[in-house]
Amino acid sequence: MADAKSLLSLIARGYAAGREDAATEALCSIVSRSDSATRSLSEFLGDNGDPLPITSFGTQFFTAGAFPDMVCFDKDDKRVAFVESKFWATLTYHQPVTYWTKLADDRPAVLLFVAPAARMARIDKGWMWHQLVDRLNRAGHDLVSVDRRESEGLLTAMSEDGQRRLMLTSWNVLLDSLVERCKEDEDAQACFELAELRGLAVDAIKNDDPVRDANLKRLIDNAVTQLKESGWANTVGRGASKLEGVYYVKFFRLAGAAAGLRIDYKAKKKMNKPLWLRFWNGSNPSLQVSGEEVRARLGPLAEPGLEWLPKDICVPIDLPAGADCESTLKAIVAKLECIAETIDPNGPTYPRNPTTG
Repeated sequence: MADAKSLLSLIARGYAAGREDAATEALCSIVSRSDSATRSLSEFLGDNGDPLPITSFGTQFFTAGAFPDMVCFDKDDKRVAFVESKFWATLTYHQPVTYWTKLADDRPAVLLFVAPAARMARIDKGWMWHQLVDRLNRAGHDLVSVDRRESEGLLTAMSEDGQRRLMLTSWNVLLDSLVERCKEDEDAQACFELAELRGLAVDAIKNDDPVRDANLKRLIDNAVTQLKESGWANTVGRGASKLEGVYYVKFFRLAGAAAGLRIDYKAKKKMNKPLWLRFWNGSNPSLQVSGEEVRARLGPLAEPGLEWLPKDICVPIDLPAGADCESTLKAIVAKLECIAETIDPNGPTYPRNPTTG
């Protein structure tokens, strides 16, 4: 099936850092050579039934120190849209404000972000949409006429001047729109190439997801490193352990207590909560805080725990739905720091010197 194992996805997999660039180049190539795809994109970016007047495209267009992924031009070579390809990467410094300011405000223009459907989730204010709107608002660019059509996989907002629009959609929604028109026009080559691009998107969305097992393990390591550098954790003599299909755990001492940041595969399957902070019950003369003291200080946070580890304190670390790696890491570290402060209100517990463990 082309969607699952496209040649484009297999090639791009070896260049993980450039998947977004590969997707952008593929999209630009398809719409540049297919009149059907061009018309479909023009209609997709249009407003109230009026297609955006697109006639040509370019990639890596330089503007004010930034490089928008793809630029759409009208017949007079004036830019009418920027298209930003995103999978799980964090928004860059220039996104969206720099690109927004480079759109014309005297004629219709669009800044479109294409991302995994999960990043459009409304949970926690909709991670990506909230970030985009918040950054524009903080830069003094107020948006009006917000149109939240989650059921259609499309979010839009209009600038106060009534010309510029911010849009966020998913890869599936955009590609479905292009494929539908190309099938109607019997453009077999474009349909084949769009299937290849969809394969790349499916592969990147699945394998680069922050909560995917390999990525979550890296986040665990990074979270413990940050806690160590801030003085809440000590990793001297601590390592990691795993039992395939059962758990993966990184050991450390958090605020004086023996702890482990753990992927629990049983909890992931039964409760959709893969990440847990586990404290061992009992006393240890080398510890500043015993397991009993941890349970007492955490109170309700320590309950109900995991039924298959009844003697230990297990606290779920909720992962924000649809967040990028950076936001996910921040959420993990923030929860762990909150727990550490509850255990040791006078902390950070350890000297803030990352070289000492």
